[in-house]
Amino acid sequence: MGYSKTLLLAAASMVCFACNAQKRRITMADLPAPAQTFIKTNFPNQATSYILEDKEITETEYKVQFTGGTEVEFDGKGNWEELDANRGSLPTSVLPKAIADYIEKNYKGLAVEKLDRKHYGYKLEFTTDLELEFDANGKFLRIDD
Repeated sequence: MGYSKTLLLAAASMVCFACNAQKRRITMADLPAPAQTFIKTNFPNQATSYILEDKEITETEYKVQFTGGTEVEFDGKGNWEELDANRGSLPTSVLPKAIADYIEKNYKGLAVEKLDRKHYGYKLEFTTDLELEFDANGKFLRIDD
């Protein structure tokens, strides 16, 4: 009898946990101010296909999809976490200055397709699939194979 009560309680807890995770479409005005500023600064002429708010118990994330295919993911405070041009190229304005300078000097002419903020700094991918890693200050660390 005790085993089935424990199993029932565990199943009910999982259902309640799943109920707390919610994705919903929102408008640009519903995004945190830093995310709105980032979009207006770096993607001023891009229309959005959709904007999603993903609320979980411990955090909220936002995903913006532009009609041209570029996706931007933000944390709950509106700080970008991931940029993906999906086979296109990101505007250089999204790159931290030290990274933009490094690319201009060492990889001139290559287009950046993805940029991720990682615990150690940044991971960047060119449209050629070459990947570079940088520390939090934008100092080159290594080529990622």
